[in-house]
Amino acid sequence: MNRNTIIKMRILLLALLSVLTAGISTSLAGDIKQTADEIAVAYAARVVGDNNRVRLVMDFDRRIKFKTMYLENPDRLVLDLEETIFGLDGSSDERIRGLVTDFRAGAIAPGRSRVVLLTSVPTRVEKYSIKPQQKDGRHRLTMDIIKTDRETYRDAIFLQTGALGESGNVAYKGDRIRRDRKGRAKQFTIVIDPGHGGIDGGAEGSGRTIEKSITLGFAVALKRVLEKTRNIRVLMTREHDVFVSLAERVSFARRNKADLMLSIHADSLRQRQIRGATIYTLSEVGSDEFSRTMAKNENRADIFAGLALPKEDTAVADILLDLARRETGVFSVQFASTLIDRLSGRISLIKNPHRAANFQVLRAPDIPSVLLELGYLSNADDVKQISSSEWQASTSEFVSQAIVAYQRTHEIRNAFLHLRAK
Repeated sequence: MNRNTIIKMRILLLALLSVLTAGISTSLAGDIKQTADEIAVAYAARVVGDNNRVRLVMDFDRRIKFKTMYLENPDRLVLDLEETIFGLDGSSDERIRGLVTDFRAGAIAPGRSRVVLLTSVPTRVEKYSIKPQQKDGRHRLTMDIIKTDRETYRDAIFLQTGALGESGNVAYKGDRIRRDRKGRAKQFTIVIDPGHGGIDGGAEGSGRTIEKSITLGFAVALKRVLEKTRNIRVLMTREHDVFVSLAERVSFARRNKADLMLSIHADSLRQRQIRGATIYTLSEVGSDEFSRTMAKNENRADIFAGLALPKEDTAVADILLDLARRETGVFSVQFASTLIDRLSGRISLIKNPHRAANFQVLRAPDIPSVLLELGYLSNADDVKQISSSEWQASTSEFVSQAIVAYQRTHEIRNAFLHLRAK
């Protein structure tokens, strides 16, 4: 790949990036320190080796700086980079080999990017080099990764935690999405949560359709419709292509005292014949094996982004939260039923469209929460449908009708409680 090709590729990718980030708030824009000329481009990556040692080779348009980090449960090697655009050549199979069982690369926060290698066993970086390839500035990162024992691996994690924290240079507790500070009077607040983003692309469908783009497109369309409605405050967990952890999505809704949270997804299944929208509410057990599998896959999003999973002591918490969740669960089911009523006969729905599973994004104990699967990217008909801007616009109208109906019920209930309190 010559210099002119690299420059053209960077211009094209940067133009796409500017479109995706067009809705970024002023506060977020201030977090991004790099100019377009300073953003690196990774244009190739491959892994070679076996179950004892592998070599990672990545090509960049310039010399890059990075930090490495180890995580377990599952075992992962993380490379934190300056902001980088990933336009990797070749098949993803070239990056899954030997010790490496999965490879993810993408944005993790404004101004920062990340490469995550899931490994079959504990590993360590034996050596690495960054060397120029041409006089045009291109550099190649070569990293040798070898198998190690669990004790040595945990020692490395212990030593790094003091310097980097449990998830490295990623402030995922709220530095990318901020609480609304306009100080307006209390309104009915809905948080729309476009699934995935940044390094976590989600499912992939035909024609290189990516879940994170579908969910964001639909969320933006729904927000536009709702903003025309009286007395509804609309917030989004993300408004551009950035990673947000599962815990932060829930925390964002709670910080903003949301009255309803709607998470948007479009997953992929092995059974390609299954199609249609599905509406999920929270269940610790799950309504069926299909739903349990869906929740298990979705709850792994933070793993693929290279985050350390939280350690919970739930002996007391479960008892206290159970009471709050019981009431919240009733309202979640009520909204789910209203949503199905509005969508039935207007869009394709899966058989038995209301299902339940233990999705992390539905676990706010004090906020009614529902997850809407728009369709499945494993089904060609669904891909064509949910990718259509016309379909997204019309379906967002139906979803907004359900939200408005729920809002009215919410206001009547609050008015009754207020009178009873007197």
